[in-house]
Amino acid sequence: MIIDNEEQKPNSKTNRIITKDSVKMRANQNSFRPSEEPILGFRDFFPYPEFRPNQERVIGQLSESIALGKNSILIATNGTGKTIMALSAALPIAMKDKKRKILFCSRTFTQNARVIQETRSITQHFARIGISQTIGALSLRGRNEMCPHKTIQRLQLPPSESMSVCSQLRKNKRCHYFNNLLKKRKTAHFQEEMKNLASIPLDAQELIEFAEQDDLCPYFLSKFLMENEKIIVCNYQWVFEPNIRENFLETIGCELSDCIIIMDECHNLPEMANGINSYRITPFTLRQAIKDLELTRATYNLINFVKFCRDLLSKLKDRIEDETKFDVPKFIQNILNGNHLKSLRELKDLLDDLREYGEAINQEKIDQGRTPRDYIAPIVSYFTKLIQTIDDPAYFSCFTSKYSKRGKTIALELKCLSPRYITDPIFKESFATLSLSGTLHPYTYTHLLGLHESGKTLKIVKMSPPFPKENVKVLITKYLTTRGEDRTPTMFRDILSALVPIIRNTPKNVGVFCASYEVVEGLWREGFADIVKKCKKKPFREEKEMTASDNDILLEQFKECSHHEKFDGGVLLGVCGGRNSEGEDFPGDFMNTVVIVGIPFQRPTPSGNAKIAYYNKIFPGQGRDFGYTVPAMQRSNQACGRPIRKMDDKGLIILMDFRFRHYRNFLSDWIKREMRLIPFNLQLLEQEVKSFFSVPLYNRRYRTENYLKKS
Repeated sequence: MIIDNEEQKPNSKTNRIITKDSVKMRANQNSFRPSEEPILGFRDFFPYPEFRPNQERVIGQLSESIALGKNSILIATNGTGKTIMALSAALPIAMKDKKRKILFCSRTFTQNARVIQETRSITQHFARIGISQTIGALSLRGRNEMCPHKTIQRLQLPPSESMSVCSQLRKNKRCHYFNNLLKKRKTAHFQEEMKNLASIPLDAQELIEFAEQDDLCPYFLSKFLMENEKIIVCNYQWVFEPNIRENFLETIGCELSDCIIIMDECHNLPEMANGINSYRITPFTLRQAIKDLELTRATYNLINFVKFCRDLLSKLKDRIEDETKFDVPKFIQNILNGNHLKSLRELKDLLDDLREYGEAINQEKIDQGRTPRDYIAPIVSYFTKLIQTIDDPAYFSCFTSKYSKRGKTIALELKCLSPRYITDPIFKESFATLSLSGTLHPYTYTHLLGLHESGKTLKIVKMSPPFPKENVKVLITKYLTTRGEDRTPTMFRDILSALVPIIRNTPKNVGVFCASYEVVEGLWREGFADIVKKCKKKPFREEKEMTASDNDILLEQFKECSHHEKFDGGVLLGVCGGRNSEGEDFPGDFMNTVVIVGIPFQRPTPSGNAKIAYYNKIFPGQGRDFGYTVPAMQRSNQACGRPIRKMDDKGLIILMDFRFRHYRNFLSDWIKREMRLIPFNLQLLEQEVKSFFSVPLYNRRYRTENYLKKS
């Protein structure tokens, strides 16, 4: 039985509302008689009555690998229970050393909560069999998500600036949540509460609710708890962003060498690491920096430097379209000449002065009770990194422009092309790592991140799909494509005609994920909504500028169509690589069929071409695969997996671009296993869809209704 995307069903329900009494109850649940035998290994930590196929073998391999301090990779599809396998494998090793911690990195709050739920299942399992063992686990969120103060909530600043505002509020004693926490912290009763909290698995939302009862600060409450937690669940940035990691490790009281790092959805790691190590300056930042410098009567040379950068971007605004590479030595020489500087040494000295002055401005804002927005630090960081990497081919410098509701904007960017600058410390210095993914291309991942050069042994474990073969059908259609020159009204209409028998004969919801927003717009323009309505389903469209809250509403309405009396389902039109094709789950009738319209290759750009060229130098002849093909197929793999989230899900996958057959080696094994090429024939397509969904409709409705009750 399955309770959600991929995890096994707990044996008992858990209390979802955290109160002081429930915390005591959970803590006391672990006060049982000691077990007659010590916990020996992963089997003792596995909380379910039986293992699924191959689970026991895989967990054993991973546990042994972690114990030996290796870097491990688990490639397993949905329905295999990756989270509980990772915890069962890592906990025996972590529990043997008081200082050792498990840092479980994930991307979403939903994934964080899943880790806490599985840890809770383990502690309940211990209680049932009489093992006296507590496991402290805590999921974290950023300051903006946890802080209840109206100022922080209103501004929604970047993390570094939120930290400054928070510091100001605390320094001036203007945060009663923090003040209350400091008062309570000194009491014996509070110490007892902290002991109880640290002994149970606790989700961030539960901690927030607990703190609200006494008007305490949830963010600093979590910091007080961290040092005593065995498992900490957090966003990737907590571990991989160097400055955040340094403070984080200091707070939890350990070094990287004490940590077992588990990375969920690790296929996102290379791009995420490059993003951390990239820099950007916008005209808005420059204008605000000038305003701060002039108000505080900074020296002429500091103001002139920032003004020169602003004027430079202003002059280039009308000449730059999309992305334009610039020659770094010439650009820096231009900066030197425009500011009457004779050498790089003088520029570095100016940047040091600018940084110190910016820090002084920020402190003055704090002293005056003003919001300490720091507009100078990003400028200093950008130019410092630009000078440091002037001869480094792993960085690409460019001007970028884009259009928004306010018109055209231009920016200076320094893009990192090599993720190893960020990931090397993790894979080299941590006690052990475990990378988890259902769609990973292991060759690319291990070579891009240099796992063969980390100084640790590498262990790769692949797990066969657990669901029956008849639950999945994958079809590639001939002729249809979204290749650049083929994106014509005629092709879009042909794609729509192929969608009709698919939508009409799918029992409930359908997801249509396109190669780009350009394709989404083309299909919509040619009548997508009309054909969906004719099939008695409701159309939904993912917008490029849609906010997270608006998207949540869209998804809620889309999912409701799976059991709506008025419609025979809904059809969601979105993009591969978007939040709905990767970060959202659609089990049961929430999505019976997924159609991938086109291969989501990135639009050719100078930085994209530079990445391919850079990878070609490192991996001769494979640059295009590493920098272009694999990322596109990764997005396709992710979108394909949206309907297959539980063991009993049935999912029809249509790859609506004939080029997929040329890239089959980059598709996940479970997709290749069932893949079949069919001609562009509407009658044949209708027969394929009908034959796949031959299970009586009431059975599917029953599964969906049961899923809703469980959720």
